[in-house]
Amino acid sequence: MSVIKTALRMAAAAALAATITSAASAAIYPPQRQLPATVISEFKASPNSLLQQYPTGGPQLISRARDLGASDPTTLPSLIALLKDPATTTEQMRAIVAGLAQVARMAAQQDQAYANEIQAAIAGTGNPDVIAAYQAATGDVAIAATGGGAGGGTGAGGPTGNGFPTGGGGGGIVVFGNNTTGNSAPNGGSGGVSGSTNSVSPR
Repeated sequence: MSVIKTALRMAAAAALAATITSAASAAIYPPQRQLPATVISEFKASPNSLLQQYPTGGPQLISRARDLGASDPTTLPSLIALLKDPATTTEQMRAIVAGLAQVARMAAQQDQAYANEIQAAIAGTGNPDVIAAYQAATGDVAIAATGGGAGGGTGAGGPTGNGFPTGGGGGGIVVFGNNTTGNSAPNGGSGGVSGSTNSVSPR
C-alpha cells in the first residue's frame, strides 16, 4: 500500500512541477523581471485591490497591469474582469488597457498565441470604450474576435492587415468603427446655403 501511495505522491509532484514549469515558460518576462509570486497571488485573490491601490490610474497602474500580465498569463482573466467592473473608472480602464497593450506587443515577439488571447479578451468585453482604448494604445485598426471558429463574425470590409495574425481564414477579424460605406454627403451638401447672406433686410 505504501508503495502505491509513494507512487501517487511522486506522480502528483511531477504533475505540479510540470504545471509550474509550463506556467513559468509562458511568462513574457524573464524570471528576474517577474513580479514576486506573493504579489501575483494576492492580486488574483483580490483583483479589486488594484483599483484601490491606483485610484487615479496613470503610469503606475499601466506598469502594474503590464507587469502582472507579463509575469503570469493567468492574471489576464482578472485584469479583464476589472475592465468589465462598473467600479473601474475611465482613467483606470485606460491604464489597464494600455498595460495589456504593452504585454501584447511583447507577446507578439515571443508568444503569438498569448498576444491573440489578449486581443480576443479585449474584444470579448463588448465595451466600445475598452476596444477603442486598446486600438489607440496599439495603433491597430482591427483586433481578433472572440472564439476561434465562430465563423459568423461580422466580416465587414476594411483594413484588417494591421492587427495581430489570427491563424484562421480571416473570418475572425472584426473591424471596429464600421466605416465601410462611402461618406458622401446626401443631396450634394452645398446647394441649400447659397444666397443666405443676401436675406438681410435693406435699411
